[in-house]
Amino acid sequence: MARATLRILLFRAGPQDFPFDPGLSRVLVPVAVLVNFLLASITLPPALAVVAAVVTVFALSFSTRTMLRLRQVENRYDQTFHALLATSSVISALVILPTAKLKPQILQIAQNPELVNNPETMLPPGLALSLLLLLTWSFMVTASIYRQAAGFRMPLAVLVALLISISLQVFVSLATSTIGSVFGLLPASLGTP
Repeated sequence: MARATLRILLFRAGPQDFPFDPGLSRVLVPVAVLVNFLLASITLPPALAVVAAVVTVFALSFSTRTMLRLRQVENRYDQTFHALLATSSVISALVILPTAKLKPQILQIAQNPELVNNPETMLPPGLALSLLLLLTWSFMVTASIYRQAAGFRMPLAVLVALLISISLQVFVSLATSTIGSVFGLLPASLGTP
């Protein structure tokens, strides 16, 4: 599994090269939830970070299954989903450190968007660049996985990955804010005016 993950991350393999074992979900889903929790907890309270992590993994599963069903290759779901979980967990783990170091600036800018051009709150170029490169790598790996799993050409795979990525972000944000509001988990600074 580790070797297949590394090869997929290096664009030398695809989801079809990932071990076919539906039981891998028992390992990969908790790992993905944990990594997403650690990443989300940098900017969210713990309870909301748990919600965001669980919703992220659920939404990834749903969108992957739906896309494969539309392409009539749903039998590729397990390997595709597991490849996505494994690769995104590795890259998300790498994203945690630069994001944690940027936390003060991210929170300041989130609370007051006008500060984006303020030299005191500007993101350090080295950390911002490393974060951008990691996120770009993650996006391209995801597009490559979708390309091979669904038989897309690369431009369409990039478009599908972009649409799924945007819809995941919107869904996770809506679910997190809705659940946070219902259960009173949102801090005052994250609430809606």
